[in-house]
Amino acid sequence: MVSLPLFRVLSASLLRLHAEWTADRQRRNQRAHTDRNDLVEYAPAKMDEYVTVATFDKATDAHIALGRLATEGIEALLFDDNMVQMDWLYAIALGGIKLRVQRVDAARARRILATDYSHDLDDVDVGKPES
Repeated sequence: MVSLPLFRVLSASLLRLHAEWTADRQRRNQRAHTDRNDLVEYAPAKMDEYVTVATFDKATDAHIALGRLATEGIEALLFDDNMVQMDWLYAIALGGIKLRVQRVDAARARRILATDYSHDLDDVDVGKPES
């Protein structure tokens, strides 16, 4: 059986801990809210500001193109790639895997994707034995 003085001490301790926890949580929430207001310089683009610059039937081709744009510093997103990977017949229904970039980068992204680098491989010494 718990004595009344011990019960009072435990209750007071629990109330004090709860008050400290609540105050700490309010401080963290206030700090997080303040930090979010300070991040005005970064504003992600809205979805309607993205345009499709290419479509692909295969996820590997889409990821290669995504990597080419990333190396050139263009932020790009793939849409419907997971649906096509689950069932490739969805590619026809969805219009393929869409590679989208922000509207301001669209012309540059199309130019980068249209560039053919295969002529650079003509001078590569692949498969030839050394003399």
